Amino acid sequence: MRKTAGILRFRFLTAWLFVISFGLLTGCQTVQFYRQAIGGQVEIFRKSRPIEPILANRATRPVLRDRLLAVQKIRQFASEQLGLPGDESYGRYADLGRDHVVWVLYAAPEFSLEPKKWWYPTLGELDYRGFFRERDTLALSAKLREEGFDVYTGGVDAYSTLGWFHDPVLNTFVYSSDIDLAELIFHELTHRRLFRKGDTKFNESLANAVAEEGVRRWLRQSGRKAELADYEERLIRRGEFFDKIDLTRDRLKALYASDLSEEIMRRRKREILADLRDHFRELRRRWGGRGLEGWLKEDINNAHLVSLITYHHHIPAFHRLLEQCGGDLERFFKEAEDLKLAD
Repeated sequence: MRKTAGILRFRFLTAWLFVISFGLLTGCQTVQFYRQAIGGQVEIFRKSRPIEPILANRATRPVLRDRLLAVQKIRQFASEQLGLPGDESYGRYADLGRDHVVWVLYAAPEFSLEPKKWWYPTLGELDYRGFFRERDTLALSAKLREEGFDVYTGGVDAYSTLGWFHDPVLNTFVYSSDIDLAELIFHELTHRRLFRKGDTKFNESLANAVAEEGVRRWLRQSGRKAELADYEERLIRRGEFFDKIDLTRDRLKALYASDLSEEIMRRRKREILADLRDHFRELRRRWGGRGLEGWLKEDINNAHLVSLITYHHHIPAFHRLLEQCGGDLERFFKEAEDLKLAD
């Protein structure tokens, strides 16, 4: 999902290994879900082409050739400097003819920040449900809202199959800026390097922490000092944004743990979320420009916060671990395997 371009990018969805255990599943909705997942993955396989012939083809648009060359340099850096499997993905390109590869849904009860979870073969429980067709996401969204859940849906630009397949470059993200492209590739390759079954917060926070560090090192090695300074400013703003999210999360958790009536909790919940929107207005005023536009228009709810917390919650812990490891990423990944993190 994308939010507040240049500050936050929720573009990642981890692991769709639906084909593997399809034959073991029963139930009409389950079969339908995995059928669309298989169809979506097959579409990607069918439309994928090796990158080298695309680069050699004179008919290839210059902008696409430039972006594919950037991908090759980024994946090489990932392999040589970050200890990531950059030589195992992004060697093919697929144009899916749409803006997003999948659409994802988060849900949470009206008075809780505990996400609704879905079980996946080989992956355990994850905090989201994803579909290759937007209408399927919207249909589930309507059903869950009828059941009283807060729901948030959005388009996703990329996802990882965790090494089961060689993930291709997609039109949904290839035209991003160099920095956004590097962040995305480093994030997805981190999932191939280390993935903890059934722990969405761990996996997404780890991938984001490695992506941030990877972009810093990549820009530094490339001598792109001005872009590195801009990126550091972006991370400061990202931190300020999440400080407001964390404050709101703590206030809501305290509210939901109280013995107040539902009517009073509902009113106070609206007040707390209105305060969050006011904080966003203040951030935009200080930053200038038109950032956070979506967050000032959307009806923010528990599911929105769940989607943010999932990708951010443990990032500071991973940054501390990397510092303790003296910046040694090999040691960092080994230590991270057994890292215990409190919610």
